[in-house]
Amino acid sequence: FSKGMKMKLQIACALSHNAELLVMDEATTGLDPVVRDEILHIFMEYLQNGERSILMSSHITSDLEKIADMVTFIDRGKILLTGCKDEIIEQHGILKCSKDKIPEIDEEDIVSIRLNSFGAEVMVHDRENASYKYRDCVIDPASLDDIMLYYVHRDAKEWW
Repeated sequence: FSKGMKMKLQIACALSHNAELLVMDEATTGLDPVVRDEILHIFMEYLQNGERSILMSSHITSDLEKIADMVTFIDRGKILLTGCKDEIIEQHGILKCSKDKIPEIDEEDIVSIRLNSFGAEVMVHDRENASYKYRDCVIDPASLDDIMLYYVHRDAKEWW
């Protein structure tokens, strides 16, 4: 059997108990995109009635964006961020500016800064507030993947 078939069998066994809570550790890691999508669809159907929950550990943030209501980012045993997925995505943003503009950004607004050949991309905690404070900068929405990367590099403040 393929890894995807084995995972489907394991999930079928878990679902057959009709448990109110499933605990899944990296359930979609290493699966091809088609099988991953099928498994996520199965999870969404399982959650449909609103009386069941899935606690899912995953490094595949695109999967979490599809099915999670709440997310918690843990790095080296410490909770970095926790809350409603949609609110976390809505609140954070990536401010794009030149490197010489960085000193003008208030430190309390910054999660971390990613330097590149074009300038800097600064993860901000409050996208709406930053759009008022830094009107001459572009602020793009952030994905869960972006948010995770910037929080993991928060201690470096500036990274590649």
